[in-house]
Amino acid sequence: MDRFFDSPYLNWLVLLWAAAEAVIWFVIPEFLLLLIIFMKVRHRVNLLIYDIIGTIIGSIIGLTLYMSHASMLSLPFVYEGMFTKVHEWFQSMGVWGLVNQPFSGVPYKVFLNMAPEFGLNVVLFLLLALVLRIGRYAIFYGVFWLAYPALHRFVYKNYMVLFILAIVIFSLLLMRVSSLYP
Repeated sequence: MDRFFDSPYLNWLVLLWAAAEAVIWFVIPEFLLLLIIFMKVRHRVNLLIYDIIGTIIGSIIGLTLYMSHASMLSLPFVYEGMFTKVHEWFQSMGVWGLVNQPFSGVPYKVFLNMAPEFGLNVVLFLLLALVLRIGRYAIFYGVFWLAYPALHRFVYKNYMVLFILAIVIFSLLLMRVSSLYP
């Protein structure tokens, strides 16, 4: 596992996953990246850079390759209520409606898909999206960094169990989000 975490393949996996999340995939591997904080990964910063590059690539693809409302609704975990909520946020806040995305449970791709309808400044939209993604990482990274001395050995020895537990918790949160936006 350590060899994979130190290989360039993880960088490319994160880049492709981030790009796909902006267009069709339902989640960015943040739980994976956050657990990696506890692992002996020497290139953590590279992972963040590849995530950001993937987000930019996916955002550009998402903005230029417009998907119809019906096509978006056919994607996993995208619901009509999410479009209604994003419409409200963009209507009342303009591009700043994007600040609701990180902890709302509404996928970034829904915001990305609706941005052209509101004539939002694309550059500001992309910059704000990146700042919000990095900000979300910074919050979680700070918490995990503070816990690192006490938890590093435990996490390192039990990574696979914790990875599975993170997936279960994420799945429960995803089910919760699904019930919020019918």
